[in-house]
Amino acid sequence: MVQSTVKRKRQESALALLLVALVLALGTIGYSLIEEWDLFDSFYMTVITLATIGYGETHPLTTEGRAFTIVLIFLGVGIGTVVIGSVGRSLVETQISRILDRRHKVQEMLHDLTKHTIFCGYSRLGRMAAKELRQKGQDVVIVENDPTRADDAEEAGFLVVRGDATIDETLVSAGITRAARLISLLPRDSDNLYVILTGREMNASIYIVSRAEDEVGEKRLRRAGVDRLISTHRLAARRLADGLLRPYVTEFFEIAGTSADGWRIEEIKVPEGSPVSGKTLRDLSLRQRANVSIAAVVLPSGELVLNPDGEAIVSSGSTLIVIGWKKDIATLEEMVLSA
Repeated sequence: MVQSTVKRKRQESALALLLVALVLALGTIGYSLIEEWDLFDSFYMTVITLATIGYGETHPLTTEGRAFTIVLIFLGVGIGTVVIGSVGRSLVETQISRILDRRHKVQEMLHDLTKHTIFCGYSRLGRMAAKELRQKGQDVVIVENDPTRADDAEEAGFLVVRGDATIDETLVSAGITRAARLISLLPRDSDNLYVILTGREMNASIYIVSRAEDEVGEKRLRRAGVDRLISTHRLAARRLADGLLRPYVTEFFEIAGTSADGWRIEEIKVPEGSPVSGKTLRDLSLRQRANVSIAAVVLPSGELVLNPDGEAIVSSGSTLIVIGWKKDIATLEEMVLSA
């Protein structure tokens, strides 16, 4: 299909160039025979006639020469219209073909994508979060309806689905049924509410994060089934207060949260059949074996146990909040995830 289209465009371009060359040749030969001019003067008169520049006659024309000029003008205008139309159509078709090819490639890449994160909205908050996830090796898909923001997301190297996130087909195109997380950061709470309801209906196990503008929006989004709710104004105010009252603590968590290769805080979920499942922290001796500290344990019920003692039991479905160097955390992940 693509090869036939390219072949047709080449044939049209060749035909257009041939027509232009024939008209130029016809005009040059016509003036040379009718007015008995040399070839250069005939060619020059043909060019300024077809270009409608209006410099004037190269030499005085006879009646036959003026009649030939009239015919040449009509012929040139007709062929020029055909050529310009063909070139314009070719440019439009090329642009459309590029857009379709780009969308086709995106759909092919999305087809086999699983456990990815979908961001609905490429705002400043979404852009920063998406880049952080990508740096940690996560697959990210951006759903954006605004052309400028969609272009920015593509230039940043993200897979982009252009469309309204509140439309079911758009979320399906983004692979909502195979995604692990859905992040809805649309400007209006009503749009976020619809995205949450649709996402939960299409994928009951998906982890949903959304933002809220006010307390009323928070209540509605929680009822809709959001797993994690972000109040940007409240979060910014809290970070500001922490930075003023506890600057070293704030810096500590910023370093732990953004360090790429060094010291960090991470969470590891214990799967079914894990070799550490059912054992106590004392029995596991994680501090000695992996050189990490267990800051907290999130039980399958969602209960958070801070600073657990040695008798705390690590059960399947629980999540370990660990502190340590990246290489040591990787060692712990192998212990927890190995069959």
